[in-house]
Amino acid sequence: MRTVRWIVTALGGVAIAAALSPSALPAAESHRTWLGLGRLRTFLSGGPLQDNNRGRDGGSRGSGFCLIAPGEGEMVWAVEPTLVFQGDLKSAALFAAAAEEPFWLAPISPTATFVATLPYDGDPLQPGTTYEQQLEGFRIDFSPVSSRRFSFQIMPEGEDRDQIDADLAQLDAELTQAGAATEAIAQARAAFFFERNLTADALGALFSVAEPSADLAALRSAIAESICRQTLPAGE
Repeated sequence: MRTVRWIVTALGGVAIAAALSPSALPAAESHRTWLGLGRLRTFLSGGPLQDNNRGRDGGSRGSGFCLIAPGEGEMVWAVEPTLVFQGDLKSAALFAAAAEEPFWLAPISPTATFVATLPYDGDPLQPGTTYEQQLEGFRIDFSPVSSRRFSFQIMPEGEDRDQIDADLAQLDAELTQAGAATEAIAQARAAFFFERNLTADALGALFSVAEPSADLAALRSAIAESICRQTLPAGE
C-alpha cells in the first residue's frame, strides 16, 4: 500500500484541538479514551496513514468520484457501515461480490461541498463477506456516468471481532452513563477505531454526526479535501 499523509492545513492545530477536544467528554470518561483522542488529533494533524485505496476514482470510466469510506479492499467492523463519498452524485449501490444486480440502492442529494454521507440501512451485512459499492452521477458536461465497483469486507467472526464488540460496548456504556453529547461520543468512537486501524469505521463515526459543530464540520471538509487530492489506481 502507498503511504500518504493527511495534513489538515485548512484547520491548523488550534481548530483541530477544538474540534476533537477531550474536554468535550465528561470527566467520568476513561483515561484510555482520552489517550485515544490525543492520538486521533496527532493523526489528523499530520501523522502517517496507510492508504486503503481511498481517493479520487482514476478508473477507465472517468467518473472522477472520490471514495472516502470504506476504501477499496478495506476491512470494516460495522455491519451497518456509514458510506462517505464526494462528487456530483445521484445514487450509491451495494452488491454482493460479482452479483449483477444491487441488493441496496440509495439516492444522493447534492450538497454545497458535494460530500455525501450515507448510513447503510438495509439488513445487517454478514461478517466475513465481501461486498462491492458503485456510484452513479454526472460528468462535468452533465452526462451520466457510473463508477467502477469498489470492494470491502466485513470483519469476520472470531476473537478479534469479539474483543472489539466487547470493548466498544463498554466504551458506549461509559459514555452514556456519563451523559456524553452525541458529538463527544462520535469523537471517542473515532479514536477507538483509529487505534485499531479501522479507518473506515473511524471516518464513519466522524461523518455520521447529523448536526456537527462548526469545528467538526470544518474538520470533515478538510479530511475530504485531503483524501480527494489523491487518485486511486486505474481499475480494470
